Amino acid sequence: MSETVSRPFTFVKDGVFYFSRRILKELRNHYTSPRIAYSLRTKSPKIAEARARRAAGRVLVSPALS
Repeated sequence: MSETVSRPFTFVKDGVFYFSRRILKELRNHYTSPRIAYSLRTKSPKIAEARARRAAGRVLVSPALS
């Protein structure tokens, strides 16, 4: 039996982890889509979690909000 642990802001497609995060309402007019999603280029859950947390921090700290 396989245990699955949900990594924050990630989903898996063909064994590769992807980052996915909704764009804040205040910033949506700067983007063409209400969501940011891209490959984290890893199959490792631990590496994916670290990369996703780093990416989430960059999304929240936007130059438009500074």
